[in-house]
Amino acid sequence: MTEYDDKLREVEQYKAKFKENKHLVNDARKTSKALVDAIRIKDQNFESLKMRNGENVRLKKQLEVTKKQLETTILEVSKVKGELDSALVEVSRLKRSIITERNATVQEFLVDLSSDDDSDNEASIGEQSQESEDGLGDAEDGSDGDGVETQSDIVRSSALDEDDS
Repeated sequence: MTEYDDKLREVEQYKAKFKENKHLVNDARKTSKALVDAIRIKDQNFESLKMRNGENVRLKKQLEVTKKQLETTILEVSKVKGELDSALVEVSRLKRSIITERNATVQEFLVDLSSDDDSDNEASIGEQSQESEDGLGDAEDGSDGDGVETQSDIVRSSALDEDDS
């Protein structure tokens, strides 16, 4: 019987080992399934990251293009601003020149008026008194109403313009 008992013990050991192996196989299957799921999730995440990276690369290139366009625009605006500043300086210079020229012309005209003979002065005084009788409205628009602009009208208009500036 000892031989039978030995065989029985051996069978029991095999059964225990078989049960243990079966348990290990089940654990391995569960682990394998978990690994397959983990690999699938990793692949999905990798694809998602690749898409994001592609989008980021595209956005980076677009940003670089926009930056270059902005730099070009800033340079163009600076150039136009410089040209505008130069033009404003020139306009200011011309304006001063015009005012100086106008003042010189008015002064010259006044000198010419004072050097004219008495009859011209009397006629000029007569015109002035006639114009003041006509009213301020005519003097403001630089005309005496007859449609012909006289030297007096020009001087008065220049004086009004000078007062306005």
